Amino acid sequence: MLVLDPLKRALVGEISSDNNQIPNTTTRISQDSRGVIQLPSGDEISSTTANIDHIKNRYGQQIYINTYPQYDPNVSYHGYDLSRDISEYQFGANNGHNQQNTTNRPVPAPRKTHSNYSSESELVKSKNGREQWSGRFDFFFSSLGYAVGFGAVWRFPYLCYRNGGGVFLIPYITLLFLLGIPLFYLEVNLGQFTSQGPVQCWRMAPIFKGLGISMSLMSFFLTVYYAMLLAYSILYLILSFRSKLEWTTCGSWASANCTDDFSTFVMRCNYENTYKDPNGRCYTWTDQGLTQIGWWDVQSRIQYRKPVLPTDDYFNNYILNKSPGMGFISTMEWPLVLCLLAAWVLVFICLCRGIKTSGKLRLYVVYFTAVFPYVILLILGIRGWTLPGMSRGIYFYMKPDLSRLADQRVWNDAANQIFFVLSVAYGGLITLSSYNKFTRSTLGNALVISITNVLTSIFAGFVIFAYLGYLSYMTGQEVQDVVSEGPGLAFIVYPYAVTTLPGAPFWSILFFFMLILLGLDSVFASVETIVVVITDQIHGLRRYNTLVILVVCIAMFALGLLLCTDAGIYWITFLDQFTGSYPAFVIGLLECICIAYIYGSNRFRADLIAMLGSKDYGVRLYRIFQICWLFITPMLIIALIIFTSINYPSLKLGRYNFPSWSYKLGWGLTGLILSGIVFYAIYAIIYLLLVKRNSWRALISPEQKWGPLLEQNRKKVSYYYGRQQGALVSLFDRLTKRTSSRDTLARSKSIDTSINEKEESISTTRPPSRIGSESAV
Repeated sequence: MLVLDPLKRALVGEISSDNNQIPNTTTRISQDSRGVIQLPSGDEISSTTANIDHIKNRYGQQIYINTYPQYDPNVSYHGYDLSRDISEYQFGANNGHNQQNTTNRPVPAPRKTHSNYSSESELVKSKNGREQWSGRFDFFFSSLGYAVGFGAVWRFPYLCYRNGGGVFLIPYITLLFLLGIPLFYLEVNLGQFTSQGPVQCWRMAPIFKGLGISMSLMSFFLTVYYAMLLAYSILYLILSFRSKLEWTTCGSWASANCTDDFSTFVMRCNYENTYKDPNGRCYTWTDQGLTQIGWWDVQSRIQYRKPVLPTDDYFNNYILNKSPGMGFISTMEWPLVLCLLAAWVLVFICLCRGIKTSGKLRLYVVYFTAVFPYVILLILGIRGWTLPGMSRGIYFYMKPDLSRLADQRVWNDAANQIFFVLSVAYGGLITLSSYNKFTRSTLGNALVISITNVLTSIFAGFVIFAYLGYLSYMTGQEVQDVVSEGPGLAFIVYPYAVTTLPGAPFWSILFFFMLILLGLDSVFASVETIVVVITDQIHGLRRYNTLVILVVCIAMFALGLLLCTDAGIYWITFLDQFTGSYPAFVIGLLECICIAYIYGSNRFRADLIAMLGSKDYGVRLYRIFQICWLFITPMLIIALIIFTSINYPSLKLGRYNFPSWSYKLGWGLTGLILSGIVFYAIYAIIYLLLVKRNSWRALISPEQKWGPLLEQNRKKVSYYYGRQQGALVSLFDRLTKRTSSRDTLARSKSIDTSINEKEESISTTRPPSRIGSESAV
């Protein structure tokens, strides 16, 4: 009787002060032999209702008593389990009237006390409208799929091919440990600690909340062209269901330089009746005279007509129907439109039920998707490593040209790839980790996902460069000249690789199915990031979460139609260049400044202790990350921004140079992405300073709602909370205090001066006293 005893005492205490109005009301409550409280029957309750309605307490206040109380399972009763306690009370002698009323109402099943907080996921969803991962490994595999996607299999090989092969690995691995992993660990802890999306997690400093808006804008434009790569994979998958792959040999779509038989690409020209011409041609004597039968010199053959792979012509001429330039848009490729529509329908179906459904979907296929890409790449790699000339490609891939390290584009592309492949500064990691349980360890996930991602990229490089070495051997060209560079490299080399395997259509189906799985995981997280930013800002839309997902998917599909035109590959290159370079650098820099210098790195460490415990390895190794956030990572990003601004790399696709207006459009896109930071900062200044009349300190001070989402977790933080502030905040307080003290001192001096002047004026106008005059005499 934990609940009703204090209620009974309160009722008796209030009513007993005026016994004249309710005689013997409390004597009707008794106990039976078992100690169970007997309450009045229904008739007795109804007979006293008229008297109770006019009861006043000792303070003269009207008392209102609910004679038919109802139990609400969604309301917290200060820790008491009313579904268990109410069942212990009997109403009336035979409970006839009350049993009849209670049988018509659904009574919640008795619950055990220890199960009230056993499911933190249900608690968060019921009280705060946010969901959590239902499985233990949902976050790990979701983040792994989000990071290990097209960036490892598609983007890394062509960037490495463009920047000289092995030399690209030096800045890539260096920036992984000094820039990628520290930011990855920061975002995962921030999302898990706050259980909020990319906007609300920055309540520690309201002026920085625009970071989440810029993250979502960058993820938006990234997902637009990411889905187009998914559409390419879907189209290739459909075209693979044939007895013979169309891109095995040159077809009607092939150019004049298309070469599918490299055995006759050059010949010895040492047979009878043959003649070696000095220009590299081979002739034979016939009745009509000399007749050319081939080439004996490779370089002369290449200068005359450079060989082009069938897969190269198939992708550019058939799949893309590529136009001469970015501004030449004439046709809409309807097969690509349908494939893009299929991609977005698939994304919507997987996400319309929320993160628990998508997490379960990932969990069902997680063991398949985690191993399947490596199996396919290993099969292609084994075949490529046994081809003649593969050592040329591996040599080009592993031997660095150290002179290229002086090229700032190599460092820019390496840093850009780190941000892209680890998905830091895009908001997806904060979104996925916000669904974590509060006490889950984060260091292991950060290290395993980051290192696995990089190793996957390097492994994919070994596969693709083996085939480039084979093509170099067959055509007599240098490795860097075998195929055209650009975003389409993966859709040229990988389709050619499957043609070298027996049963090529079967392996082609498996390979492009693998690409679809890799792309879907990345698109899932990006769309979830955008939806979370919208619903966190407008809480009323959480009940219409499916509608919000539908609107976002339709908007991205509409923008993606531009990429389905014959100039689509140029726009993909354009978006890839301007979406994630400068905006990602600026966002990463501001993240370090906010955590290390505004909020305070020591204060953030106290938050991690409250969340993970002092024995967690992430807390023990915190000093390493603290040094990175304070000095190394910001200095690297500032250097990248400065050197890239001094000599910005030209935008090219093969031999095509992008027009000057594309750069202006690109910088406009960069400004649009970063406008979220600027405009929200302006809004915060207007709202906090002009509307709320707060001081400047409110812009960089934590809000009242900052911290964990659940109350029991907020109590932990208050226990471990430290008063350490960021260096910039401390400097601001010192300057403010010094300025205020100077103003106070100046104000006091002016007051003293005015007082002295008044005293002097009074003394001059006051007539001399008699004592003063006598003393003067």
